[in-house]
Amino acid sequence: MPLPHIYTVAEITARVKRLIEGSRDLQEIWVRGEVSNFKPSSRHLYFSLKDENALLSCVMFESRKNNLKLALSNGMEVMARGSIGVYGARSRYQLYVEEIVSVGRGILYLKFEQLKEELQKEGYFDPEHKAPLPYLPQRVGVVTSPKGAAIRDIIWVLRDRFPNLEVVLAFCRVQGEGAAEEIAQAIQDLNDYSKVDVIIVARGGGSLEDLFAFNERVVAEAIYKSGIPIVSAVGHEIDFTISDFVADYRAPTPSAAAQRVVPKKEDLIKLIGNKKEKLTYFIADCLKTHGSDLEGIRTSLPFRYPLRSIQNLEQTVDELTKKLFFSLGRKHKWEAYRLSVLSHTFEKLVPKERIYLMGEKLKEEKNRLLSFSKRKLERERERVSFLENRLKDLSPLSILERGYSICFKHPEQEIIKDYRQLKEGGRIRVKLHRGGAYSTVYKIEEERREI
Repeated sequence: MPLPHIYTVAEITARVKRLIEGSRDLQEIWVRGEVSNFKPSSRHLYFSLKDENALLSCVMFESRKNNLKLALSNGMEVMARGSIGVYGARSRYQLYVEEIVSVGRGILYLKFEQLKEELQKEGYFDPEHKAPLPYLPQRVGVVTSPKGAAIRDIIWVLRDRFPNLEVVLAFCRVQGEGAAEEIAQAIQDLNDYSKVDVIIVARGGGSLEDLFAFNERVVAEAIYKSGIPIVSAVGHEIDFTISDFVADYRAPTPSAAAQRVVPKKEDLIKLIGNKKEKLTYFIADCLKTHGSDLEGIRTSLPFRYPLRSIQNLEQTVDELTKKLFFSLGRKHKWEAYRLSVLSHTFEKLVPKERIYLMGEKLKEEKNRLLSFSKRKLERERERVSFLENRLKDLSPLSILERGYSICFKHPEQEIIKDYRQLKEGGRIRVKLHRGGAYSTVYKIEEERREI
């Protein structure tokens, strides 16, 4: 029979240590008890937690001690958060403490953590539910107490940044019994009013107990269901509440919330001025660029010599017309000759009983040729008609029909395009849409062109 394994003290201690520290049930736990055996130390804190039946050794290292918010003393009832571990040198299990709170505060903290976990699972904190804040709200709603620094800070910042901004106040209690319901009702009232663009839910700093109204489910639901974007500004920068997680935006302080929801009016005026300057420069640049284009068009051939352009188009129309009729005539003659040759050939080579059938086929070919010629002629007529309309559009007579006139020197009949062609007392002839007139120049002046 083999001998049983004999453990050393260190081995059995190490095994117990692995078992205890490997158990998830003993990690990140809360323990409630009375402080005893506490002796202040320059570095770490060593004490025990006891109740009527047991005593638990505890240690809080210096790195965690610096975050301790209460003065620890023997006889104090507290709640400690930490993990169970084994101190090997003494084979003793103990609680490695991360945080210590008073019993009342600890219960509130546990309620806070429990509600936070529930709401997170229900999607209250999801980013896709967050609404963007308006860039420049016309009205800002404020949910807070009529007393205290929060309302004064918010109004002062809003008036400083945008003096003519309208502020709608929904006062309520922000701590104590029934405060959570009043906060939720104030949020609902502003939603029913529906004339504010953003809501600030705020209060000044305080203890966990003072701020706990903002950790209630009724407030979280009112913020979540709000159709108006909400900024939560509760306590100081280090304070976090359920309303901060549910709101569309969390501000560290009430003053910071006011700064976030409203831009500074002077900055907007400066921005508009910069945009106006850029727009003016852009328009001037466009006018300069297109002014050059207009000058190029004004000095182009059709504007300098309109009659010449019309004459060129008329000549083109004449040439196309000649080509059309020449092409149709030549095509017709060729097909007629081809039919004649085929007819003559068939008369010689094809038996008489087939001559009749071939004659019918020739008639069909003739009709097809005539149909093709008609379609060709119609397309060419449409093209000629299009060119004629182009000529009419470019004709000076069309321009005269729109209210313009053409001036000629008399009796030279030279078109006048520049005031320097005239002299006082000179004679001119004015061509109108209907008729014309002869005039005498009594004054000459240069007209400045402006784009």
